[in-house]
Amino acid sequence: MRIKGHTIKEGCVEGEALVMTMAFSFLGDFDLTTGTVSDLHAQAGANISDKILVFPAGRGSTTGALIGFYAGLFNTGPKGMICREAEPVIAINAVMNNIPMMDRLEMDPMEHIRTGDWVTLDASNRVVTVVKKKNMEKAG
Repeated sequence: MRIKGHTIKEGCVEGEALVMTMAFSFLGDFDLTTGTVSDLHAQAGANISDKILVFPAGRGSTTGALIGFYAGLFNTGPKGMICREAEPVIAINAVMNNIPMMDRLEMDPMEHIRTGDWVTLDASNRVVTVVKKKNMEKAG
């Protein structure tokens, strides 16, 4: 499945999706040293490290961009981010920390991407490609 959208930060990455059901903030929603999602989320205990993070919206604190920077240094942050509509703080986080990011996809990412799906986030060409987890298992 290919979904077009709006680029926040250019770049192309691919990896396993982690879908968060609540708004996400780099400040307080995960453990900076491990990448583990905090107890504030339904996905508590999951790990954002090296994942394509899919979430409905950001909820920001300007300190989140600094936390995102440190997550990059510790290799505990996401490879890429997709959300319904980026608010300024999460968008700044993507730009400052060189995390490819898209929003305003032509189909709701929360309805079409599931945790475990393989996602290619090609923000440079404004397209997200999703291979459903079931399809991956059949191919392997």
